[in-house]
Amino acid sequence: MNSSRENAITGQLAKAVTEATGLLRGPQRLFPLIRKLVSDKLRLTFEQRSLYSYSTTKRPSRDTLNSLLRWILEAQRPDGGIAAYYSLLTGYSESYPEVTGYLVPTLYDLAHANRNDKAVAAAERATQWLLSLQMPTGAFPGGLHGSQAQPSVFNTGQILQGLVRAQVETNHPEIRQAAIAAGDWLIGMQQADGSWSGPAAYQGAAHTYYSMVAWALAELSKHSDQRHDRGADYGRAAEKNLDWVLSHFRPSGWIDGINLRGHPNYLHFIAYVLQGVLECAILRRRSDAIDAVAKSAWLLLRKFETNKYLSGSYEPDFKGGHRFTCLTGNAQMSSVWLRLFEVTGDLRYLNAALKINEMLKQLIPARGLRGIAGGVNGSYPVWGRYQPLRYISWGCKFFADALLLEQRLTRSFEESACEALPCAS
Repeated sequence: MNSSRENAITGQLAKAVTEATGLLRGPQRLFPLIRKLVSDKLRLTFEQRSLYSYSTTKRPSRDTLNSLLRWILEAQRPDGGIAAYYSLLTGYSESYPEVTGYLVPTLYDLAHANRNDKAVAAAERATQWLLSLQMPTGAFPGGLHGSQAQPSVFNTGQILQGLVRAQVETNHPEIRQAAIAAGDWLIGMQQADGSWSGPAAYQGAAHTYYSMVAWALAELSKHSDQRHDRGADYGRAAEKNLDWVLSHFRPSGWIDGINLRGHPNYLHFIAYVLQGVLECAILRRRSDAIDAVAKSAWLLLRKFETNKYLSGSYEPDFKGGHRFTCLTGNAQMSSVWLRLFEVTGDLRYLNAALKINEMLKQLIPARGLRGIAGGVNGSYPVWGRYQPLRYISWGCKFFADALLLEQRLTRSFEESACEALPCAS
């Protein structure tokens, strides 16, 4: 980073601290804010080549998982929902239905990995809160809790992920009925071409990152009675959207149709597209979709290996990009690479995922105040364009998913290696 750029950042930081002092709800937040701004500034100053170094933290993934789980548990509000973020300016947000929904599977995974009853209790509380929000149509609202409730396709899809998993874990009829109602509403809202648009879609437009909704429908199909619960219908709706999204993949690996008016193409949303398509493709046994994701994921892998970081956003055909890093997008790409390793056996995907996980672990505070310790920033540096000055709950979710997947696959890989070659006892 050149000196003029550094001076500009220093000036921006001074201005941000001055303005933030008047916004803080409590003076106790001023010191953590300044400390975080200074630590990220120092890291950038001394790491001239890249945002990250390849040195490892020597911090076990298990310890990081425990920190992430603690952050999630502390972010659960009295109503049972989980806050969207902890702001260095204003503290915790209100509960966020969308993220609470897809945190439910992560909480159960963490509970099983660590035999943690608190994670199970948190998942059950979150599920009960979500059930209380469902509309008579089967839809779920968008936005933070307390805002004007409007039905949202994307939020309903992400909450459906949580309901399906909660049903698998508890076999509770109320949860099953809620999941079916949500799936039926999503099918009813789907356009003839397989997309979702209109008033219940973000900004009224169709988005390729709604592949995450298709993934939820594919999960619902997998766990539904194919004759009586419209299970086959959910599967067909998932594949219909999958076909629509695949039509937006360019030969370069870029995906059109993210459609975020007024925002850059954040890595988080690019990774959403890839995750949704890949997971839906695995469930529906669509090798063509897996191949399409592999092409895009491989291009990002090469960028990561060459530049030693992934940009926080990209221009079409993966050109350009803002020089900050979207930590959530990094974690999602780790999961994409790990799943591709699982499907293809290509060790290069595993290698890249292990590297990016080590890099992310460096940026997770092991100690600090409630809302900070174990948190995942929206951006690195913390003032980057994506969710600046916030520790975000979906960042914890996706990084926990990546580390849990890393543990499962490396354990399986080591066991396979021992079967092929005798291991020392």
